[in-house]
Amino acid sequence: MKYPIVKPFLPPLNNYPAHIASVFERNWLTNNGPCLQKLEQQLAEYFNVEHLLLVANGTLALQVAFAALNIDTNKSACVLTTPFSFAATASSLCFANLTPEFIDIDPATYNIDITKASEAQLNNATAILGVHVFGNPCDVAGIERAAKQHNLKVIYDAAHAFASDIKNTGNDMAITSVLHKGDAATLSLHATKLFHSVEGGAIIFKHKADYLKAKQLINFGFDAQQYPEFVGINAKMSEVHAAMGLSVFEHLDHITSWRQQLSKRYTERLKAINTVQLQVWHCDGNNNGAYMPVVFESQTLLLKVQAALTEVGVQTRRYFYPSLSQVPAYGMRGDTPLANSLSERILCLPMFTDLTLDGVDEICDHLMTVLNDCA
Repeated sequence: MKYPIVKPFLPPLNNYPAHIASVFERNWLTNNGPCLQKLEQQLAEYFNVEHLLLVANGTLALQVAFAALNIDTNKSACVLTTPFSFAATASSLCFANLTPEFIDIDPATYNIDITKASEAQLNNATAILGVHVFGNPCDVAGIERAAKQHNLKVIYDAAHAFASDIKNTGNDMAITSVLHKGDAATLSLHATKLFHSVEGGAIIFKHKADYLKAKQLINFGFDAQQYPEFVGINAKMSEVHAAMGLSVFEHLDHITSWRQQLSKRYTERLKAINTVQLQVWHCDGNNNGAYMPVVFESQTLLLKVQAALTEVGVQTRRYFYPSLSQVPAYGMRGDTPLANSLSERILCLPMFTDLTLDGVDEICDHLMTVLNDCA
């Protein structure tokens, strides 16, 4: 495939062995080793946050966040969330014995539209789990208002939102990471993400007490005397994975700036195609270049385009299909026609750090040719 949907960024070959050599010298492979401590510090400084915890993957990050925040598992309560997301958003709730209640989306931003939640749904909820879809910040102000009115915890699945910033609503209007929002926000550091540690995740907590509890939770609930104070899990990131994170971090400025250029070129080219729809970004946010989604008029057209692009070496993927509210395993609670429709018509184009501007142009040329042939 000439243009894969994603190609993980790998640092120069000499970078990673240098970090791994230090791991071998210390013979310290896991349990809060020096590489992990250094990566946590670098990421906390990068995002300007105080309470950042690295874990083994993004799904565990969600599960640990739920436990640290004491989200109510009472079956009569539910967690309001979006049906337009990766399976982990809903499956992590179900795995934690929490009940997802799906709220429909804003068809322009693709994010949860909390104004579509009924008063009954809000009254029955214990938390809101928003997703910054493709890195696009949610309506964080609207979600915060709803949460305060109904005494709800707020967690953000920010798997796509590395280097996604938003203006504060205060007088200074300072630009900060979207990870500052909510009681907790979780990242995926999977190999396919903008920044990765091969496998990994992170949780950013607003409150220190939640962070300290989570730090115990990821190590079986042990306290300082190695006594299991409460039921925990093994969700620790290893030194080998943290070493890759340190290697990739050295190239973070290049990764983020280049992907933003790729996104800008894609947008310029695709705006000229009146038969596709592009995601509308939060007015106070920046596009971090994590993904390149396009929406077609029908599922039939999408399938024709996908097949034709595959033939010319352009891999695409249906992010996210099906709508999670239509999956029996997740309970199918909630009326979400907008999300259901979007999930049938959306396709992601190749986006990765090694992609060139000429490559973007070639992909867009292929897309335009295919659409003309389908007209």
